[in-house]
Amino acid sequence: MALKCDGCKAYCCRLIGKVMPELDDGSGSCLYLKDNKCQIYDHRPEICDTDRLYERYFVGKMTKEEWVELNRKSCQDLKAQFEEV
Repeated sequence: MALKCDGCKAYCCRLIGKVMPELDDGSGSCLYLKDNKCQIYDHRPEICDTDRLYERYFVGKMTKEEWVELNRKSCQDLKAQFEEV
């Protein structure tokens, strides 16, 4: 089971600068985000790869299903925040 992107318009990528300043393009967005697509997707940082994050930090702390649901909910929350603006 993997998190499936539903075309969310890269909301998390537009806030990555708050978490990883080294990826900030100056506006808070990821410097590798162009036209809502990651330009380094195959080599993206660990924080951008939910499967790698799960395997490294969350195996044994929650099930993969719980992890996917947590991330899905986070995506929905981000989407709601952007749509309020």
